[in-house]
Amino acid sequence: MQKLKIFILSILTTLSLYSEFVLKELVIVKKSLDTFSLKELIKYSYTNTSFILILILTIALFIFYQKYKDIPKKKPYNILSLIFTFFLVFGFSYSVVKDSSLVTGNIILLLVSLIKFITYYLLLSTIINLISNKLKSFDIKNIKLPNILQKFQNYYEKHPYKTIIIFILICWLPYFISFYPAILSPDPSNQIKQYFGIATSYIESVNLVDPNVLITNHHPIFHTFILGGFAKIGYLLGNLNFGLFLFTIFQVFVVISAMTYALVYLKKQQLPFIYRFIILLMFSLIPVFPLYAMSSVKDTFFGALLIFYIIEVHKIMTNNYKPKEYIIFTLLLIIMMLVRHNAIYILAVSLLVLLIILKSKRLPLFIVLISSIFIYTTHNKIILPIYHISPGSIREMLSVPFQQTARYVKYYDNDLTNQDKKIIDKILNYDTLKDRYKPNISDPVKNEFNKDATNEDLKAYLNVWFKGLLKHPGVYIDATINNVYGYFYPNTSNWYVYYNYDKRLSESNLNYHYNKLKIPRNILSAYATSYPYIPVLGAQVNIGFTVWIYMYLICYLIVNKAKKFITLLIPAFMLLFTCIVGPVNTYFRYIFPLVITLPLIIGLIYTNKK
Repeated sequence: MQKLKIFILSILTTLSLYSEFVLKELVIVKKSLDTFSLKELIKYSYTNTSFILILILTIALFIFYQKYKDIPKKKPYNILSLIFTFFLVFGFSYSVVKDSSLVTGNIILLLVSLIKFITYYLLLSTIINLISNKLKSFDIKNIKLPNILQKFQNYYEKHPYKTIIIFILICWLPYFISFYPAILSPDPSNQIKQYFGIATSYIESVNLVDPNVLITNHHPIFHTFILGGFAKIGYLLGNLNFGLFLFTIFQVFVVISAMTYALVYLKKQQLPFIYRFIILLMFSLIPVFPLYAMSSVKDTFFGALLIFYIIEVHKIMTNNYKPKEYIIFTLLLIIMMLVRHNAIYILAVSLLVLLIILKSKRLPLFIVLISSIFIYTTHNKIILPIYHISPGSIREMLSVPFQQTARYVKYYDNDLTNQDKKIIDKILNYDTLKDRYKPNISDPVKNEFNKDATNEDLKAYLNVWFKGLLKHPGVYIDATINNVYGYFYPNTSNWYVYYNYDKRLSESNLNYHYNKLKIPRNILSAYATSYPYIPVLGAQVNIGFTVWIYMYLICYLIVNKAKKFITLLIPAFMLLFTCIVGPVNTYFRYIFPLVITLPLIIGLIYTNKK
């Protein structure tokens, strides 16, 4: 009887997985599922089914369930499996039709989704608990190394700094040569233009403090001045490219220093060589790291600083921390906040948790927190106004409500009164709002924000927004999920890496250009864009999968009674929260700091798992 149940479960799981391919094709063919029926689903499945693949998968699942039917299961992992199942079922619907209609559209779809929910949960809970049980007994030290790797290990352990730096530089050298002098995308290009006093789109969204000062704090001034300063050095020497390459050298130095520091610190924590070697290979061979090291976006710099921060937090938690180290830690926090605006929230929450769990270190940590926030606030509220530097637009904080309003206007325009439309128009240009609405990105909507809107206008808008929430909450939910589902749904990925040439500087008579090595540049670009789709290996740069790993680590620490190390994960989840309220769904550069710090965090957890 039990074998029959397992066989039925295996068939249903296979059909659940296959139903996604069928439904996706039906959406493409029919354009609408308003007349969708069970008969049509069965007929379409029958005419398109690959019976051999279904048979193989069913047999494999049967063997899997039969072998691990009695595996012990922990409650935290079961809860995690439930959450992952929710992401998979609803994430599929939003990725295909931009709403939940493939789950709740009609009774047949609801039934299919219910079967998917049950089978996915049982499959995930079995896999996650199995992995967790295997990890308990797995000791990476037992892996026997080949002779050539043992020789490398002997040299590596004696000269870790030199070995790591040379190894990474050799692997990254093709990128340095091919993408000389630097990879610029829209944001850093505009930052450089600002530094040179050239008008950019940033000034269109704010009322300038001084019409003669065309630079704003839309992107952190600290990072803008570093990037622009290096560019200016090259410009004064008659070669802008050379100045940009100096910035690349500086940034690569910071990134490789962080990677090296992380690997050496893990060595001091007695992490086995094989794991550190795997991390070294990841940093050296996964294309996202050299390409981001050459890309001038602030997220690269912040990701490297986050590595230093996590190590310092681990030191504070596990060692005696000296006064000199607290001073260095404070400087690190200040620089991180100056490099990225939302760092203040990430670091403040992380330090508040440390204050709670580390009673003996509360006073110095409190001083660090208050002094770093005070200096950062002084920079924003006193120093920048002195130099007539305008703050960024308030629109950057309103991506979520703006998207919700735009979707409401697109689908329920008739529910709004003329007065409501006038109020919205004062903020977002009502006439073109529904046409500007793009489910996965809020920039087209918020780019039409009226910078002259008063506080009263914003208050009136929020009242209209709230009325819409009460009338059609589902529209607001759909608008929000469309902007964030990719951060939790591994089957989607957007904007992986930067490699294209950006013309903004050359169009402003600033002579930035790539070299003539187009062929190697194209080869490396093709490798980078295809990497996410390599089985298994590609998961390392998959946004949704990365977030799943962080969520799993929380459960792992809870089950293994090491809750205090969840503190190491707080920066990642605070950064993820800022992505949720941010402007773009599945934007890789926003999540890059999570990707670059994950190997370090796993290593630190492994060294403390006893």
